[in-house]
Amino acid sequence: MKEKISTATQIVDFKIEDIWNTITNNKDWKWRTDLENLKIINDEEFMEYGKGGFEVHFKITKKEKNKMYAFDMESKAFSGKWTGSFEELPNEKTKITFTESLMYKKFFYKIFASLFVNLKKIQDTYMRDLKKKLSEN
Repeated sequence: MKEKISTATQIVDFKIEDIWNTITNNKDWKWRTDLENLKIINDEEFMEYGKGGFEVHFKITKKEKNKMYAFDMESKAFSGKWTGSFEELPNEKTKITFTESLMYKKFFYKIFASLFVNLKKIQDTYMRDLKKKLSEN
């Protein structure tokens, strides 16, 4: 089946270190409005429980401070990859780019996702939540 890919890029008025520390700190996840819970399995793996209980297992594949954060994702409906890249800009601004690619495991899931799952909207929610969290610090 064909891979579904979505990329979101924004330039934000926050220091790269603050963005990095927020995104990579799985102990402080409650700023995410799309999650009910997050369980840390070990230093490289964690589970996210979305609103409604949808579970996704994450395995960190790359963690290069203030540059790149990436992981593989696995759920009953899909497998995929997520990559975040970070670029420090002048005046304490940061360019962040998130790319998510999903492969649905069954044709039914692909049809359901095409009708009800909007990756761009999910990414927009994450960006909005991130900016809100950073502005509180």
